[in-house]
Amino acid sequence: MVVRIKSRKSKHLGNRTYGGGNKKNRRGKGCRGGKGRAGWNTHKWLLTIKNNEHKRRKRGFASVRTKPETITLTQLSKRIQEGDYKEEIVLKKTKVLSNGDYNHKIKVRALGFTAKAREKIEAAGGEATEL
Repeated sequence: MVVRIKSRKSKHLGNRTYGGGNKKNRRGKGCRGGKGRAGWNTHKWLLTIKNNEHKRRKRGFASVRTKPETITLTQLSKRIQEGDYKEEIVLKKTKVLSNGDYNHKIKVRALGFTAKAREKIEAAGGEATEL
């Protein structure tokens, strides 16, 4: 098979700009649409889609306040029965919720308690103290 190699210049002969667009283009740094990542959200959007940049970007703001972890009284009593806690329970980052039954005489120290959870723990003979 014969491969014909022809210069692309010959297609542009007689043309003033050789495929460069307007005669004002290709004069310095003025025709590139900004510097660096400028315009990736507007006039260079097709580049953004081509490189999947629009999927990698983070949007919006992250909340500064974080909700504490929660644990219910049923989960606490399961942990006590499994033998994780024996004398005192210390939960530094968790809040104790009142869902379920609690029948253990163990001190519970946590970040916070709901009112019912505090009542149930004290009714069972334990102590509920906040850190």
